[in-house]
Amino acid sequence: MDSHIQMLLSQQELAKRWGRSESAISLASAVGVGPRYVKVDGAIKYPVEDIQRYERACLFFDPAEVAFQSVSTARTSA
Repeated sequence: MDSHIQMLLSQQELAKRWGRSESAISLASAVGVGPRYVKVDGAIKYPVEDIQRYERACLFFDPAEVAFQSVSTARTSA
């Protein structure tokens, strides 16, 4: 057996993590949106690693914030 045991979250746990309803998580899974999942005894479970990968892929960067950081960095290095 693999020494690395992967942590799995239920749909209810993922809904709580994201502040969404369980039905929204279920619908997203049904249409193929969201992190990858596995079925364990008929229940959908989400590997935490895949949840984190999906969350990183969904990160939004505000162009104004990036420009501000660039200007601030330029001022401090001058």
